[in-house]
Amino acid sequence: MSRREDLKRQLQERKRARDRARRRKRLSAALLALLLVLLLLLSRCACIEEPVPEPGPATPAATLELPEPQPPAAPLPKRERIQPIQRPAYESQPVDALPWLAAFRLQVAARSPRLSECFVGAERPGRLRWTAAVDPVRGQVSEQQLVPVSAWDTLTAEQSECVQGVLAEPAYRLQPGDGPTTPSRVSMVVEF
Repeated sequence: MSRREDLKRQLQERKRARDRARRRKRLSAALLALLLVLLLLLSRCACIEEPVPEPGPATPAATLELPEPQPPAAPLPKRERIQPIQRPAYESQPVDALPWLAAFRLQVAARSPRLSECFVGAERPGRLRWTAAVDPVRGQVSEQQLVPVSAWDTLTAEQSECVQGVLAEPAYRLQPGDGPTTPSRVSMVVEF
């Protein structure tokens, strides 16, 4: 039993010594902080009085010239309400669909196997809005624009170049018929 009591007593002495060392460290840190604050205050202290300059001759204050105040503007006269004018109803003619548009869409859809080669290794399927000016006489497309339908349908530069090349070459075989023969802007969604 005495051995156990000896061990307990030694353990308590170690704890007391450790506590004393901690108190000493805290006290020395506090004293050091107080000393630093005092040094900081003394360094900013102006112990030497500087002579106050005597007032010199008075200089005239600069005058500020303000523009003459403008009289308030007269209120605008109250206007009468304008009476509506009776006009005939506007009747527009419905625009006929381009006669070659169905053939154009079929020929674009027929290029889907070649288009799929542009997206080998793509993570997921997607959709693009393809807009181009189509010349129905020569069957050529120009001014191509590819716009992703959603945020994850982005294309790399190589994919965009490949898609535009597949959709532009070879020329389309269209029959303009009695429709306009100038290039028309056509827009469609291409899925990949």
